[in-house]
Amino acid sequence: MLSGRHDVLLIGRKSHVDEIKKNGLEISGKTNFVAHPDAAAAMGREDEADLVILTVKAYDTEKAVREIVDKCPAPILSLQNGLKNEDTISKIAGGKRAVGGIITHGVRYLSPGKIIHTGTGETIIGEMDGSLSERIKKFANALTECGIETKVSGNIRTEIWRKAIVNAAINPLTAILGCKNGYLLEDEHAKKLMKEICMEGMAVSKSIGIDISGDIVEKAREVARLTADNHSSMLQSINRNKRTEIDYINGEIVRTGRRNGIETPINSALVEIVKAMEK
Repeated sequence: MLSGRHDVLLIGRKSHVDEIKKNGLEISGKTNFVAHPDAAAAMGREDEADLVILTVKAYDTEKAVREIVDKCPAPILSLQNGLKNEDTISKIAGGKRAVGGIITHGVRYLSPGKIIHTGTGETIIGEMDGSLSERIKKFANALTECGIETKVSGNIRTEIWRKAIVNAAINPLTAILGCKNGYLLEDEHAKKLMKEICMEGMAVSKSIGIDISGDIVEKAREVARLTADNHSSMLQSINRNKRTEIDYINGEIVRTGRRNGIETPINSALVEIVKAMEK
């Protein structure tokens, strides 16, 4: 969507990139069009870029940032799942280059050059120090003008934790049950588990001074409702025999809880089950 109004270079896997170069990126579902961004399988020298949007899996963040930092001086916006991505960016590239963000749209990869937009969601970005900088407003406006409505937050760390708790309640359950997100709202046992996962996550976030305002349980249900036809990224990873991001979502909730004396039995069990499924 950005490529309709801006110069965009998409860095991706070779098979995906080759198809995009040949026929464009075909998007179906909630959004329907063929995009034609520039695409490459590796970064060159991108000295004039205004922004890098990082969407790799959380376990690849460090590797990706190390590649970016030597080739491109632009700010790096994380629109990833999980916790600690922004800390990794700050550690490697410097704190001023890290920009926090969340996105809850649902997308499913179909085949090289083809994806389906399975659910609409929200996009929120913010400076890690809470300032409402000119660059953050510029980035949000650029996304919004291209049809990706984006809000600016003065407390993006809270938004990142809120999304992580929602992901913790949806992703592993759908991966274990092998179901679409919407099924979690249809089954009473799944709904009960979602609630208890959220309550554990909220207790952990509160222990580090992040108070999740509003009803996090209802937020998780709302996201599941808006992405009812989506296969979560964790389910997609399991189905493709890939590593999941469980360590960076539920796993980080468990580790933070342990450090602060908060018990997280359900999140702990989900971590062990999903890691067993990976193998």
